Amino acid sequence: MLIKTMLTGSGDYKKSLKQRRWAAIGLLSIGLVGFACWFFLVPDSHLSDHAQGFYLGAASGITAGALVLLVRTQYLMTHPQAQRRAKIKETDERELHITRSAAQIAGGLTIFGVVLSLFIVLPLSMEAYYALTGVVFFYTAVFFLSSLWLSKKL
Repeated sequence: MLIKTMLTGSGDYKKSLKQRRWAAIGLLSIGLVGFACWFFLVPDSHLSDHAQGFYLGAASGITAGALVLLVRTQYLMTHPQAQRRAKIKETDERELHITRSAAQIAGGLTIFGVVLSLFIVLPLSMEAYYALTGVVFFYTAVFFLSSLWLSKKL
């Protein structure tokens, strides 16, 4: 859903599908790099079992998601009736409002959850605290930069 929201093709649905296909190929590449790291780097490392499992789990999830996106996008590109139905659904004002509202709620709750977790993590791990602080700063910077960009674009 996030990829659908981000890759709009400037209103051209066929262009949007092409952008999604490239995004799926990029995600597939990331997943395959994760598998390569898990296969070549992880076995000889001193990483914990949890960290080793992360490589396999993340690579599997990203690869599976990329394959689903790639197959679905390719299907829509080659079947005009399905493409027409999907375009109508994705450009429906109600669907767009639901997607935008869900993204706003998810972003707001995520940032509040991260800030809340800063209080819990600080006495336990400074590395985790710095990582979460970085997420808060990154979110804030992206918010302000995207607001600036959209105010000039729209």
